[in-house]
Amino acid sequence: MTDHRPDAPRPRGKDEVRAAVLEATRELVAERGPDGFSVREIAARAGVNHALVHRHFGTKADVLELVLTEESRSVVAAIAESGLPTSGEAPGEVVAQLLDVLAARPTYWRTLVHAVLESPESAIPGTASTTELFSDLWRESDPERAVATSVAGATVLGWLIFGEFIGGTTGADPEEVRRAVAEQVSRLTSPQR
Repeated sequence: MTDHRPDAPRPRGKDEVRAAVLEATRELVAERGPDGFSVREIAARAGVNHALVHRHFGTKADVLELVLTEESRSVVAAIAESGLPTSGEAPGEVVAQLLDVLAARPTYWRTLVHAVLESPESAIPGTASTTELFSDLWRESDPERAVATSVAGATVLGWLIFGEFIGGTTGADPEEVRRAVAEQVSRLTSPQR
């Protein structure tokens, strides 16, 4: 969907407008990254006048921050609902479930990638909800394990970004690649015995 469908009813009232703007922003971020569109494009996709975006949210940065905060909360909630442990040993199947949770939220991880690539200084953990969540997933209290945990986080992010491309290029079964990534990340994050 590139613009609001002409035959669809336009959002009316504050709640409908806000919901339409947030959904349009999520779609655009997932498609183009956080810098790949304007407030006018958000408004066109949502089926509202661009002045309503400003009235209800302020700036584009304000809309983005709200979307990213909601996406981060969604990832945290999905992890909590799945029963995945957030620290300690993570067997391959647990990591595979985490990969599924992250892969199902392209707005979240694509925004993370854009934040890190386009504004590395603003992607420092603690400066944005998107980067804070991802860094919390890989935070390591044992300095001797920090390198292995960093490689695990980089492996997951690489799989999210390039997994389909690399798998398609090599002809590998996507499910086997996912399992192999999960097992590798599990080995990297499990305490050495």
